[in-house]
Amino acid sequence: MDLCMLAADLFDASEETVREAQENCRVAVIPITQGEGIIGSFSESVAAIVRSMGFTAEVMEHTDVDGIYEAVCGGFSLLFFADDIRYLALNIRENRCSDNNYATALGFIRVLCAMMKKAGKDPYSEEILQIGYGIVGKEAARILDRLGIRFVLYDKDPAAVEKFDGTLLRDRNGIKDYSFILDFTNEGGWLRREDLREGVLYASPGVPYSMDEDAADFFEKSSVHDNLEIGTAVMLGQSLWGKS
Repeated sequence: MDLCMLAADLFDASEETVREAQENCRVAVIPITQGEGIIGSFSESVAAIVRSMGFTAEVMEHTDVDGIYEAVCGGFSLLFFADDIRYLALNIRENRCSDNNYATALGFIRVLCAMMKKAGKDPYSEEILQIGYGIVGKEAARILDRLGIRFVLYDKDPAAVEKFDGTLLRDRNGIKDYSFILDFTNEGGWLRREDLREGVLYASPGVPYSMDEDAADFFEKSSVHDNLEIGTAVMLGQSLWGKS
């Protein structure tokens, strides 16, 4: 599936509903200077992702509150913006919003489930390993619980999982025992080829990517990883078709 299909599938949007949104919804991406300031090419990247999904998207000339004013006066209905703390999509016509942390967790769970189904595996009959219990990892754990998907959690920091009420993997060497992995860590190059089972199905939004160069090359055909695209696509879908 492509990004638009992923978003539509998650929120049960029909082809007709998607086409109508593509024709009528204009997306404004607003550069934000708050905190550490504008991330180079971030706004342009978000706009490019939205355009790749068949929507009209523009980066506002002005920043911050003035950029919001420009978007509203320009007739844009969906606003994307981020500061140091939160990356948000806001539907100002229908009073809906989507947070990137939740959207990224939901998107990668859906991607791994799709990979498993393509391989003939039922996500509800298997056990997934989730690596990482930070901001996005906590969102993922809540979603997996809600969906009724069994999972084991590993985090290298014992303090991070003290309040987790579920099954834990304590030994890093046990990662190799799992065939289906969701990785929400943010440390680059710590997973080696020998740490993973051959044939593993692996999905991760990690920035930077956990796999080292050798592992990334070896598992390329059985893994999904991107820095921004899936989370942004799900944000668009939730702000258009998700529940308020």
